Amino acid sequence: YWDEAHDALRDLTDQTNIPVFTNGGGRGTLPMNHPNCFKSARGKALRQADVVLLIGTPLDFRLKYGKEDWNPDAKLIQIENDPDELNHNRVADVAICTNSRLLLEALSEGLHGVNFADWLGDVREMEDKQNAKLEDWKALNDKPINHFRMGGAINDFIDENTLLIGDGGDIVSACAKVIDITQPGQWLDPGPLGCLGVGAPFAIAAKHLYPEKRVLIINGDGSFGLNGFEFDTAIRFNLPIVSIIGNDGGWGQIRTPQIGMVTEERAIATKLGFTRYDKIVEAMGGYGELVEDPDDIGGALERAFASGKPACINVILDPMGMSKTGASTPYIV
Repeated sequence: YWDEAHDALRDLTDQTNIPVFTNGGGRGTLPMNHPNCFKSARGKALRQADVVLLIGTPLDFRLKYGKEDWNPDAKLIQIENDPDELNHNRVADVAICTNSRLLLEALSEGLHGVNFADWLGDVREMEDKQNAKLEDWKALNDKPINHFRMGGAINDFIDENTLLIGDGGDIVSACAKVIDITQPGQWLDPGPLGCLGVGAPFAIAAKHLYPEKRVLIINGDGSFGLNGFEFDTAIRFNLPIVSIIGNDGGWGQIRTPQIGMVTEERAIATKLGFTRYDKIVEAMGGYGELVEDPDDIGGALERAFASGKPACINVILDPMGMSKTGASTPYIV
């Protein structure tokens, strides 16, 4: 993304059929609806790949430090534009400090006539199996609403003129699995450690810089509590940003594994109230709406942006929604 290498990435995969997985702020460098862009099958692909080309992505816990659950015989080629970022957690077989756009353009030239269509087909088969589960989860009509149903509704609503900011735990994890980002820079990420509270500040800056864009924050209820009062700033400066809060009444990404390990009675300091955050934004002078029916999410988004005010849509979610799908991410275990 920072090297403006998105066109070169698309040219390379169109020519060679190399499967592409995007991560964090790199989402959208290859449109997620491109046939060679994948997200659900990354773990399975890493267990089978013989070469991994890692571009501008840290080998942190999200990639299991390049060790666990990787093909032990896989060769790692790491590309960074900062030499200090090379060889963290695992020494690359080939480590190059360069501009990734120039590197991708050189690969397109050097791999002329080479095609990985068979491997692409294998990855597509893995991806389709995972996506079948996601399609079922996106269609859930549960009340309270399931996290994935909320993510699916957001994906149905957004277009290329929408900037999204992820600011939360479970709700951002779920939404990232089902939202198709199609433009470089369309997704502003809370970073590898999930730095909560970035939503409103990022959105204010984005709306100030790109007033013609629709700016939408995907908030968790916990993360909204950190910097939600910056909606007062948005109102005073007439910056009509919108937050859609996945309100599951807790610090879900911590609470769910706590309950699994020590039972609900012993889960400590992770339960929140189903607070009317929409009323808080209304009290400041913005627009607010409570949503309890999954069929109402799309309409609420339309009304929020049509209001012309900073707005908050408070979506009541099932506290056990992630556990029910088996998609919980208990990284603290």
